[in-house]
Amino acid sequence: MQRSAMRLMALKESGIEDPSDIEGKKIGTWPGGNELEPYAFIEMQGLDKDRDVTLVSQNFDMNQLLNGELDLASAMIYNEYWLPIEAGYSEDDFTVFDMEEEGAGMLQDALFVQRDFLNYNEDLLVRFMKASIKGWEYAIANPTESVDLIGLDFTLNDVTARDHQVRMAGETVKLYEADDGKSKGLFYINTEKLQSTIDIATEYIDEVEDIDINQIYTLDIWEKATE
Repeated sequence: MQRSAMRLMALKESGIEDPSDIEGKKIGTWPGGNELEPYAFIEMQGLDKDRDVTLVSQNFDMNQLLNGELDLASAMIYNEYWLPIEAGYSEDDFTVFDMEEEGAGMLQDALFVQRDFLNYNEDLLVRFMKASIKGWEYAIANPTESVDLIGLDFTLNDVTARDHQVRMAGETVKLYEADDGKSKGLFYINTEKLQSTIDIATEYIDEVEDIDINQIYTLDIWEKATE
């Protein structure tokens, strides 16, 4: 994805209109990496995430926001953002902060290989990249069919409901085709955005330090797959 999907959402009736309004508020985050963008956003407002707001472990739904347990909830624009709207709320009922637009965006998602594997399996990886691009191009052109091919049980819950999945497909396309995804092609890695991602990770994850961007990524496989 060329842009972050992460949003922070507040009901407008809470009085939250601007980033400066988040001081003292209860903010929902998801552990395991998804909390980093909200952390960066909070501290970009000159606030201490551990003192000036209350961080709450959020479920992967929007119920805590809607029942008043949270002032702001984390939401991916392709998923949780739409759950309240599909339940009857209007988009106008919410104040939404886009982590990308606020300068706290991180690249999502990536595949990793060890360097030895890369060195000895370049042809395999180029073919894998070509196939992945071809598959996603088909999914972008045929979102509804692609959802059906997944074979989900659409009766399970709201998140796996077919209409929700089709909407997710459309929203995901926007992120893949944004910025360099449109001008250069699917899966291009923007160096500046990668560096920003590393900077945020370094700030908030103790184990991440002294990363040389030139040592952790390459466009060689992508270039050979798209030439």
